[in-house]
Amino acid sequence: MTESVLTTQLRITGGSRTFVRGDERVHALRDIELELRGGEFVALRGPSGSGKSTLLLVLAGWENLDDGVAAVVDERGSHSPSDLDWSRMGIVPQSLGLMTDLTAQENVMLPARLAKLPTNPDAGDGHARDLMNRLDIEKLKNSMSGELSLGEQQRVAVARALVLRQPIVLADEPSTHQDADHGDAVFGALRSAAERGAIVVVATHDPAGLGYADRVLTMSDGELREG
Repeated sequence: MTESVLTTQLRITGGSRTFVRGDERVHALRDIELELRGGEFVALRGPSGSGKSTLLLVLAGWENLDDGVAAVVDERGSHSPSDLDWSRMGIVPQSLGLMTDLTAQENVMLPARLAKLPTNPDAGDGHARDLMNRLDIEKLKNSMSGELSLGEQQRVAVARALVLRQPIVLADEPSTHQDADHGDAVFGALRSAAERGAIVVVATHDPAGLGYADRVLTMSDGELREG
């Protein structure tokens, strides 16, 4: 566990985001105050349309706030989440975002390729190989991503988000396509990332996932509360 991972923080201060849908103004986020620290697994729950995905997109730097500030604070100072690359932040979007012209293993190792690091899963301490085994995708490593089931694709996306031991991991409904055993494998892998010092934020409707969390946050109509 490195000092940079342990000292990483992710914050939103006074965060609001409104969308226009026809004649309607949708308040996706309302005056959000949130501080996340390395080493905690935070589960984000709430009904569909409550703002969970928008909050994750803001934390990822993929969506801008109308008001307020989102910031990552680490050993380099304070900066926007959008400044982080795949070596610093791992993301499991609902769309999964796999590259269809790559194999499962190549998708998992894509962050290493982009960061110009070794892309052999057995390199170093074999973390990538162990992760793929844990998520039951090692046997699929040479399959093209389009040949995989949605559940298998989802586990590949989870492995991609964890392969470089990223200090920030964001996952949007990572167990949607999993059976109970594979769901436990997904949440267990995310829990292990928190235990080694990462900030892990998971939006989930899965009651089983809440048991892995250090904190549970609830969103309702764009507002955020503890519990």
